[in-house]
Amino acid sequence: MHSKKISSPSCPEAKFLDVCGTYADVPGTSCLTKKTISGSINKMMSSSTPQYGLTWLDIPEMSDQADAGHTLIKNTSKSYFSGGKETEHIFIEGDNYPAMKCLLPEWRGKISLIYTDPPYNTGSCTFTYEDSRFLRQLPDGTHAGKNDPVRHSIWLSFMQHRLALARELLADSGCIFISISDEEYCRLRLLCDGIFGEDNYINDFMYLHGKGKKDRWSRTMEQHTICYAKNKKQLAEFAVAEKTDWAVANADDDERGPWFSGSISFNEKRSNPKHPNYFTIVAPSGKKWTRQWMCSREEMDELIEEKRIYWGTGPAYDGVPRKKIFNGEQSLIIPRNIIDCADSTRGAQRHLDDILGAKNVFVNPKPVNLVEHLLAMTQMSGDAVVLDFFAGSGTTLEAVLRMNERDGGTRRCILIQSPEKVSGSGFRTIADIAYERIRRIMAGYTDGCGKHIGGLGGSLAYYILVNQ
Repeated sequence: MHSKKISSPSCPEAKFLDVCGTYADVPGTSCLTKKTISGSINKMMSSSTPQYGLTWLDIPEMSDQADAGHTLIKNTSKSYFSGGKETEHIFIEGDNYPAMKCLLPEWRGKISLIYTDPPYNTGSCTFTYEDSRFLRQLPDGTHAGKNDPVRHSIWLSFMQHRLALARELLADSGCIFISISDEEYCRLRLLCDGIFGEDNYINDFMYLHGKGKKDRWSRTMEQHTICYAKNKKQLAEFAVAEKTDWAVANADDDERGPWFSGSISFNEKRSNPKHPNYFTIVAPSGKKWTRQWMCSREEMDELIEEKRIYWGTGPAYDGVPRKKIFNGEQSLIIPRNIIDCADSTRGAQRHLDDILGAKNVFVNPKPVNLVEHLLAMTQMSGDAVVLDFFAGSGTTLEAVLRMNERDGGTRRCILIQSPEKVSGSGFRTIADIAYERIRRIMAGYTDGCGKHIGGLGGSLAYYILVNQ
């Protein structure tokens, strides 16, 4: 994509410059003027170097005018503690752009994983972000149509500002998952290539979500979730657990029966000498293997004692050590990019309705087990920190709570959600919906069938973004 020269007052960019002039006197929008936008366009057009990549008009954030005044204030009345020594999660009510800036001093380079489900820019009037009205209308109030080039610039600027901050917050060994529909998929890929680097692209994990969306020519059965690493060389390999039932060989006549071998280490090039699982083991022949392993020293010692490590054939025993996996046991395999093990969108809706005790309070939530699947396959540590800066109904925090309950982990989750207003639901804002869902998941609730569902425990520190 490349920029288009403004040669006629009828082209969309010229129209945008015209309406910007009518908006310059509105408080908090002095950054968006004919002069600033015209300067942005001229800068793009003046380069004599051949351009390749995604080009758009960068739309400034209104909150940039008052960055220094934003701070997070704890709301003690909404902060929740279920008792005991529980992991404290964080909920921030406010625009995620200044909120993420507030997180930088403490959390820069410390977030293990980000999952987020941003606005899809479908062109409908429901696409809005309360403190960024440009997402649905031009500055003069005119609705920005689905195919209006200016609308794509609005969305790309909106996302670029937030994804750049997300990259700063990620640890060098971290990664980000972004759910997106077809409308902005291609543009988001190019945008992320520019922010995270083409070489750090992992895959598009496509979720088969039910009956799908149809038009006159086809039915779309999947939704996209693209994944990028901050530094692919430091990102651990992804894996999912599957039960083994295909082993037929028994190379060493193990009395436990047929087995196959699975990788249990990173090669020397990908091993991190500073990782706690970087150590040396010794084969029966005396050959030493020093690298980063997929288990701790204690776990490795147990595997060796139980004769679960295959060293290759004797007497040399010089094969790269691998773990023996028997039929009936679970093994870790490289995940497919097609996800067909998650609940349908209807199932996710029923689950949320059960928790809140009301129907369709928040429409089309992501399935908890979809987010849980994405988080789990990264093999993140039990004390990882997960961020979702478009929290919606709070699905990501529920997924983290369920993972902690299953394996005893102490993972933490940080949610950010703007107080977008909702009507006819009994809730004032989307942030209120997410908060109530989280509180009930932690404390327990009664579902639609009158059955009590036990709480998962945990505590929540609730913060409100204020501009002082």
